[in-house]
Amino acid sequence: MRALLIPLLLFLIPQAQPQTARDYYNEIYKAGGLDNFADGEVCFDEDPKLDTFFIFGQSKHMREFMMMDGTFAKLSKAMQTQLKKDFLIVRGYNKGIAFDNNEFYDKDGASWLNEAHGFLDKAETKQMRIRLTINWETLRYKRSVEILDHDSRFLSEVARFGRCEDVSPAIQQHGAANLDPKPSQ
Repeated sequence: MRALLIPLLLFLIPQAQPQTARDYYNEIYKAGGLDNFADGEVCFDEDPKLDTFFIFGQSKHMREFMMMDGTFAKLSKAMQTQLKKDFLIVRGYNKGIAFDNNEFYDKDGASWLNEAHGFLDKAETKQMRIRLTINWETLRYKRSVEILDHDSRFLSEVARFGRCEDVSPAIQQHGAANLDPKPSQ
């Protein structure tokens, strides 16, 4: 009897509802756990089945804040030069868990582009990079993985689309940022 009762009880225990990317975002936002270097906008894929989302901040906002509070002038000249460039700080999340590192996307015309990474495809060296294009009026985005040949010529892309929204400043975010794009081994 006891052997039958345990499986029956497990069946009757309510199972957790599957969460959406927005549910995971709301949970980490309410806890203040977003990466505070990249908490300007949050972006969700138009496919509601995906459990992933990403956030990003713009270097110009960081630069403006640092100029207002006087910390910009205290930085080294090299750091000031770097912060005068426009770039995005992007952090991805999967089921509410932050990816290991921030990604940095440099301005490339009307898009933002991360650094290309090499890989082998059928014994041929290729590169891939991610391009993020944002319509600032609607906050719709296209995020594409571009495949390049060994001479950095465009071969193909796979794209996802979605929409971003401002991260509310109501709850201060304090999540840790790993700003080292190449962690030590």
